[in-house]
Amino acid sequence: MKNLICNIISASIGILLVVSFSACEKSLDVSPDPSFGLDPAEAIKSSEDMQKLLNSCYDACANMMNGQFQVISDLLADDVTSPLNNDGNTTAIFNRSVAQFNGATNSAYSQPYFTIYRVNVMDLYYDQVAFAQGEKERLQGEAAFLRALCHFETVKLWAQPAGFTPDNSHLGIIERTRAKNEVVLRSSVASNYSLIVADLQKAISLLPISNGVFANRNAAKALLAKVYFTMGNYDAALPLLNEVIGAGYTLSDSLNRFNRAEVESEIIFGFVTTNSAYDINTRGSGFKGSYRNDINIPTIGLSAELYNLLSSDTTDRRSKFVGLINAGQVNEIKVSTKFNLNNFATPYLTLTDMLLMRAEIFAIQSNSGAAILDLGLIVKRAYGETSTKYVSLSALNGQALIDEIRLQRRIEMHLEGDRLTQLKRIGAFHSTSTTIRNAPWNCPGMVLQFPASAGTVQGFIFNPEGGCN
Repeated sequence: MKNLICNIISASIGILLVVSFSACEKSLDVSPDPSFGLDPAEAIKSSEDMQKLLNSCYDACANMMNGQFQVISDLLADDVTSPLNNDGNTTAIFNRSVAQFNGATNSAYSQPYFTIYRVNVMDLYYDQVAFAQGEKERLQGEAAFLRALCHFETVKLWAQPAGFTPDNSHLGIIERTRAKNEVVLRSSVASNYSLIVADLQKAISLLPISNGVFANRNAAKALLAKVYFTMGNYDAALPLLNEVIGAGYTLSDSLNRFNRAEVESEIIFGFVTTNSAYDINTRGSGFKGSYRNDINIPTIGLSAELYNLLSSDTTDRRSKFVGLINAGQVNEIKVSTKFNLNNFATPYLTLTDMLLMRAEIFAIQSNSGAAILDLGLIVKRAYGETSTKYVSLSALNGQALIDEIRLQRRIEMHLEGDRLTQLKRIGAFHSTSTTIRNAPWNCPGMVLQFPASAGTVQGFIFNPEGGCN
């Protein structure tokens, strides 16, 4: 089955291990090894226990990517309004004035390290348990994939992007590669991306082609392509994109990748639970809590610029995703209807994204014909094969084609946490004059601040603040 959505299964590996997780999530440096009073022979006794521990890693990662990270990214970019509920923490993110005591960003910062910590705990037990042939390698591959994903999403928000300095020597994030009680300071962005790439290369070498509902080799290739694309390393991204796009995924007829019932053919990796009641209430709650507007007033609305882009061309089927609350009144709110769903999918890697990345690379490399073929699949779905928009693509080339690909990406993936990453990449590698809501793409406030508690470690360096408004 091509749909690699993650089946989130609750993990219970005995009271000792559950207690150790509770402790370690309060202090991420706590070691779960025997010196902490945890006997591996008691905590992990079988390969089934290791699978349950891995399942808990997926669950923690899904909680992080339920919209929490994506909404924070959107708030820093230019597709949304200032929070409508005047919440001080999220308003500070929108104002690009995040300080050390911001509750929203501090909570988010802890999330990826839950998954990373559990993945690192798994390293303690691989030699303690008997596995069926290939089982150990699969577990190690999935664990490496999840650790890479978490470090990648964290470095994008808490550090300036790749390309900020010529050699990426600027400060990045803390790298956690083992479950030990040790002080670790921030590494460079170059080091961060080296670790992420190494983990994904490991995942590619260990994961099977087919892996049920969990991450497989194509998921690792797709994420590595996305990492290289974000780094501006298009030559490295292109062959991976070719392999994933050629692996048999197909664009869904639906324009809404969050509609679980309609998107399975194109999701390479994402997060969904099989328990429908839990799914409706929890999975994707970060998206729904901020953007859903058919039940309650949303807490964040669309910017006027994005609303006009989405609504101005009624021949674009994606225009159905915008609406107005209190239309024409002083308190009018522009909204997206994309998240007005119950049976909710949370996609992370999709064929749409892969095609848009490859199209842009082809266009940058002056391969207009190939770029138009990939872009045409997206435009044809949105406008129809006989539409003026689709037919007119054949006349595009050079910067006009690149601009059209980027425009279609913005419309297609609006409110999915993608916009900020793309603007920073463009600023770093293509146009240093790029601005985001009238501020430079690389001003200090475009990067989140670390929690105040990080400063208890001698030698820790906080991010500069402000400078964007």
